[in-house]
Amino acid sequence: MIRKIIFLDVDGTLVDYDNRIPESAIQAIRQARENGHLVYVCTGRSKAEMPQEIWAIGLDGMIGGNGSYVEHEGQVIMHQLIPLEVEKRVVDWLHERGLEFYLESNNGLFASEHFRDAARPVMKLYAKKKGKTDAEVEHQEVEDVMHGMVFGGELYRDDLNKISFILTSYQDHLDSKEAFL
Repeated sequence: MIRKIIFLDVDGTLVDYDNRIPESAIQAIRQARENGHLVYVCTGRSKAEMPQEIWAIGLDGMIGGNGSYVEHEGQVIMHQLIPLEVEKRVVDWLHERGLEFYLESNNGLFASEHFRDAARPVMKLYAKKKGKTDAEVEHQEVEDVMHGMVFGGELYRDDLNKISFILTSYQDHLDSKEAFL
């Protein structure tokens, strides 16, 4: 038998919007590993966003943070961090434009001052597009979706995998490309 490497996305593939893992997925992963195949998650999430329930399935490792972090059998193979001087430039740029953001590291998610208020309607809209009803999202908070988000933490950090921000217009995207590419 030829040994294979299987890569699974997390959001919308391995777990649903409520972070539930279907039993069929758990069994398929375990069967693949019993058959000698390697199974990794390959996700935009940083390690801090990976709930223990996913690891408990039995995985060989992960590619996380949009490729900035690679782990195999608990050993870090590669971890590409955003240099502190670059991170400071981006955070300052976002603050100057009044754009809310969060910083992703393997140590946690760190939100800008008004991220919760800016993200709430965006997350509700996203959930409704994924089939949730108004009643289901009425009292939804950022913390219900982004577990472990830290508000009021240090925003100049040297442990970042990526930075995500809320666009207020398409021009924000174009401006960010011009400023940082």
